[in-house]
Amino acid sequence: MNPDPSVSIGIILLVPFVFVVNLVIAGILFLVKKREYSKVFLVNSIIASTIMFYLFGKGIDRYQNKRLESWTFQKADTTFSLIRWKETNEFSMSYSLNPGSSWDFLDGRCEYENGKWVLKTDSATMKIEKNNLIGLRNPTDTIKMTKVNR
Repeated sequence: MNPDPSVSIGIILLVPFVFVVNLVIAGILFLVKKREYSKVFLVNSIIASTIMFYLFGKGIDRYQNKRLESWTFQKADTTFSLIRWKETNEFSMSYSLNPGSSWDFLDGRCEYENGKWVLKTDSATMKIEKNNLIGLRNPTDTIKMTKVNR
């Protein structure tokens, strides 16, 4: 099961929880004179926490890759972001003038035609071909985009 990114804050709770549970078990085993098992749980507290952190992060990445792909590009002092939602064949484009804020300004549908994505809105048609956005301002306008790997 892939964790939704909205629950990614859970890693702050779950990793320490796994660590503490293993330490408590190690402490109990130490007190009941099962020292060989106590050492195993002591080592396991580190190993299990590390594995939990890694798998949780990879699960979120896998979930994101399954749902969307995105690109960014820069024009003057503005950063643009284009997201293609895989499950609904829709896209959205936003821009940001400074880190931490962004505004959506374009939404539409996507269709895969002849090896490229065609993006359609009420008033425009654009294409994504080899990480290039074609037709944002005029039909021949080509903008090099950087694919965002999640």
